Amino acid sequence: MKKWLCYLLAGAMMLSVLAGCGSQSGGGSSSQGSSETAESGAGETSQVSENVEDWPVVSTPVVPTQPVTDEAMVEDALNEYLVSIDAGVQVDIVPIEFGNLATTMTLMLTSRDDPIDLFSYNFFSNLTNVVANEQVIPLDDYLEQYPELVDLIGEEYMAAGSLNGTQYALPTVGAYGSMLAYVLRSDIAETIGVADRDGETIDIAELTEIMLKAKEAYPELIYMPITTDYAFAIVDNLGDYSWTGVLMNRGLDNSEVVNFYKTEEFKDFLGYCDKWEEAGLLLDDPLNQSLDKSYLKTGVAGGAFTTGFSLNSIALDMTTTYNFDAVVFPLSTPAASVSSTSGAGYCISTVSENPDAAMKLLYLMYTDEQVMRYFAQGIEDVHYVVDENGCSWFPEGESQTTLGWGTGAQWYFPNQTLCIPFETDDPDYYKEMIESNETCEKSTAIGFAFDNSEVYNEYTAVSNVVDEYLNALAYAQVDVDAMLPEFLEELDAAGIDTVIAEKQAQLDEFLAQ
Repeated sequence: MKKWLCYLLAGAMMLSVLAGCGSQSGGGSSSQGSSETAESGAGETSQVSENVEDWPVVSTPVVPTQPVTDEAMVEDALNEYLVSIDAGVQVDIVPIEFGNLATTMTLMLTSRDDPIDLFSYNFFSNLTNVVANEQVIPLDDYLEQYPELVDLIGEEYMAAGSLNGTQYALPTVGAYGSMLAYVLRSDIAETIGVADRDGETIDIAELTEIMLKAKEAYPELIYMPITTDYAFAIVDNLGDYSWTGVLMNRGLDNSEVVNFYKTEEFKDFLGYCDKWEEAGLLLDDPLNQSLDKSYLKTGVAGGAFTTGFSLNSIALDMTTTYNFDAVVFPLSTPAASVSSTSGAGYCISTVSENPDAAMKLLYLMYTDEQVMRYFAQGIEDVHYVVDENGCSWFPEGESQTTLGWGTGAQWYFPNQTLCIPFETDDPDYYKEMIESNETCEKSTAIGFAFDNSEVYNEYTAVSNVVDEYLNALAYAQVDVDAMLPEFLEELDAAGIDTVIAEKQAQLDEFLAQ
């Protein structure tokens, strides 16, 4: 988890919010899908019984980090709505505590007595594993019945839910593209005379100059809590956070898997890390500290690397999540990579007794704004309120910990662009997200999933070496000139060339399909 970045901290991920907002109707230009589309599509796979009691009930989990005391209220409201559109399916919402997610899902995906029908493997597994464990069914036939889902998600992104030519999952509709940027506290930027460069693309040398000026003006602060995020500007890690075999230039123009740690780019990066450490830009004793962006919120850090699909999304995230008013300096353009497109997908389980009904509900979760909002936001005026601009907020005096529903995690569900996004006053947030997905650069390897089973021993050994050496090098806690050759020798001895060769062979086969 500490390899190269502290990503996806569990509690923060479920409580923090990707800021954004769209119109209250949600079915216009700022969202993909609509209630009208849902109504016309619902019930296409089977005849809907006139007796609601005969409708199949589909179970699907929500994964909160706090008690969801209003589960019955939301479920009743959602089922009432499903009756109103003659959906032919009812819902059983199953709250699963985040800390027990892996254990609970494993049991429910093997149980005929207490099965789960529809689920996301986000946070507890991945596509390769759920397919290998025979926990999911193919969706190809269903996509013939619901072809608009391919257009909605984007044909180029569907591969993120496909394995060996079979579609097993639908990727969630979210921000597929991501850019690396550096955020600097706005008052510091004003003081050192760079505030007027907000939005200007810089390189790592220019960034270093800016941080040194900031350190001189505000010496009590650090400016680089996470060094290793820099890799997002230069590689596609192919979904592997030990970075054992990557595509350079983010995979935009090549498909050659290389040893990142042997590249000149990595060596140059370590040189900058050494400069940053000498200048006091890093945390004290970083190997024994949490390496994340929380230092922005606590006032320890005056700046940090971050990612987002646009400059505006980054600035909003800084404001809503970290209470950090920032000037944003991009170091790359938005690009879709293996890791940015493959983290979450929705599947139908092999233990489902009603896969047709599960698919019908899944279709509605992607296309019907009301269905999506009940899941992702709860009930209007109870769990969220909508302002005059059509943006949603916590009710006055409430927070995520006091509400009875997980209101701020729209990104977890199939199509967040149907929601009234949260805690922001930007009416174009989702419109910008959709435009970014359509226009961002794309790695040649989108949809690739590495299966390390053929080189499991070597892969494990290499990962252990990375764990031992990488952060010590990247936070300049050792002599780079002495330690880097030792690191490379240990990687060679562990079998990194074998891992890279297998990854290259699998990628070549994937690209040939």
